[in-house]
Amino acid sequence: MSFKESCKWIDSRQEDLLNNLMRLSEINSGTSNLEGIKTVADYFRSYFSGTADSISEIQSQSREHTDISGNKIKEEFGNLLSFKKRTEAPIQVLLAGHMDTVFPLSHSFQTPKKLDENTLLGPGVADMKGGILVMLTALQAYEASNHSNQLGWRVILNADEETGSHGSAETLEAAATTADVGLIYEPALADGTLSRARKGSGNFTVVATGQAAHAGREYDQGRNAIMGLYSAAQKLEQLTELENGITVNIARISGGTAFNVVPAAAVLQFNVRCQSVDQQHELDAKMKAVIHETAQQSEVALEISGGFSRPPKSISPANQLLMDWVVESGKQLDIDVQFKDTGGCCDGNNLAAVGLPNVDTLGVLGGQIHTADEFMLINSLTERAKLSLNILQKISEEGDRLQALSKRDNKN
Repeated sequence: MSFKESCKWIDSRQEDLLNNLMRLSEINSGTSNLEGIKTVADYFRSYFSGTADSISEIQSQSREHTDISGNKIKEEFGNLLSFKKRTEAPIQVLLAGHMDTVFPLSHSFQTPKKLDENTLLGPGVADMKGGILVMLTALQAYEASNHSNQLGWRVILNADEETGSHGSAETLEAAATTADVGLIYEPALADGTLSRARKGSGNFTVVATGQAAHAGREYDQGRNAIMGLYSAAQKLEQLTELENGITVNIARISGGTAFNVVPAAAVLQFNVRCQSVDQQHELDAKMKAVIHETAQQSEVALEISGGFSRPPKSISPANQLLMDWVVESGKQLDIDVQFKDTGGCCDGNNLAAVGLPNVDTLGVLGGQIHTADEFMLINSLTERAKLSLNILQKISEEGDRLQALSKRDNKN
């Protein structure tokens, strides 16, 4: 098919795409709902079975972390889906999305509904079941186009993006090393704006161990774990430098038992965000120093765990070229594509960290994600599928330019 014919075919899929999205939104796939994740995976496997050369399921890795009570927890995640086509082609594209949502089975937000002719409310409609449908539709159209033999592609759908991709990061990063371009289908903003550079993000837990004592009889013999953490939290928060894009958010603190007992145990959890890898390394060192210093001063043992699961995403020359292609592809469809930096994170951070130029907000237009007001704009299902089709064709025609530039970036 010609590009014009491909666009007409995509437009003809509008009603079917909406119906599929509503069915997918009705399936709860909160990150911890492994059964729901499997149901969604089976849906996409069936939906896309005739397009890929091969489809496989990849085991996610488990993760051990410390919860707010100080307990070591082993967390299991749903498996990944992998679709491959023409793995021998000289230009390879990695397309990524996530099947999980932030809404557990216990959440009240479980059912989609149309608010008007162009607005669909529902869990995961924007973030990112709608985006995955955009991706798969663009690939189906590409495979029927005149460019289909010019590049190979791989789709990876993970099931733990909303909690940091701890079980899938290794698979994604390995796939990135064999690709030339990354396309990720997080939602664009409701006005169509795409994300450019992204801050890095790390989650940390500090476990405090003090000495219990009777608050009346032996107060002086106690070592207050909560006060040790309180002191550490104040010093950690002071690492914030808004003018340099660094934030330390003290998120949760838990500890203590009865009113008349000096608390012997407490737990602090906090999030750190920064703009560069250099800042990340500096913050790691400063946080360790704060914990060491506070432990000595308070006579409370402090143990810090966690780390940066999302490295900062900066814009390399190869990434800028890819963004220019996205803008150009939009203009050809009368879509005004704009980019702006964001403090949010996604798998695009991790792919960029291993050298893969990527654009990570190619999904539907929407907003209010992670809330019970999550919505998407219905007409963006076909609009963004056509945009992705045009991007794929641009990569088919000029991918060797991006490939060469990316290799130079990674050498530097």
